[in-house]
Amino acid sequence: MKYRRILAIGDMHGHFTRLLSLFHKINFDPEQDFLILLGDYIDRGDENMRCFRWAMEMSEKKNVIALRGNHEQMMLYYYLLGGEEAGIWIPNGGGSTKRELEAWIKREPDALERSLKFIGQRPFYHQMFVDGKEYIFVHAGLKPGVSLEKQTDESLLWIREEFYNGYNGTAEVIVGHTPTPYLFPDRYTPIFLKNHITIIDTGSFLKRGKISCVDVLSGKFWQSDPD
Repeated sequence: MKYRRILAIGDMHGHFTRLLSLFHKINFDPEQDFLILLGDYIDRGDENMRCFRWAMEMSEKKNVIALRGNHEQMMLYYYLLGGEEAGIWIPNGGGSTKRELEAWIKREPDALERSLKFIGQRPFYHQMFVDGKEYIFVHAGLKPGVSLEKQTDESLLWIREEFYNGYNGTAEVIVGHTPTPYLFPDRYTPIFLKNHITIIDTGSFLKRGKISCVDVLSGKFWQSDPD
């Protein structure tokens, strides 16, 4: 199928109001467009479960893929593994998400089971070919020199500098994970690197941050409104 636009939305981190302001701008049409959510729906915001549940609902629509982010992975580990494996989530913004989730569980006892099932079903990446060109959507990035099929979960969810500096593939790779102002001070717009990497985490949880959406076919992007 030939799509009008292939859209990717970066990290939301529990900022639902910003997300809605963005989503209204893009006028997503599931009959003509394809949409990929790059993960990190939760943590560090005040509306974590609203973003999470929105991603759950969107993932059931036609032509929508919701990927797994490292923050969803940390939440999954917290509830399924416990112990040392779980300890990283709360210090990384999981506290507010946990409180919201527990409030939801009180209203709907199966909420935890549904949430963990949703995370467990999220793919780590999505690959597309359009007019002979390869596009790879992934939360964090790819380990250079390793085929897509042999990438580890850790690389796909956590990698940073090694990917940005070392990737030299021909596929266009669209990622979130690292806020753009962490790489380029005061840069709150998507970054299009020369080595076929597009970074669209524009610091949703930062004071001046935004949630961004990019049409990878045209390079056009949209951003959430200021608070």
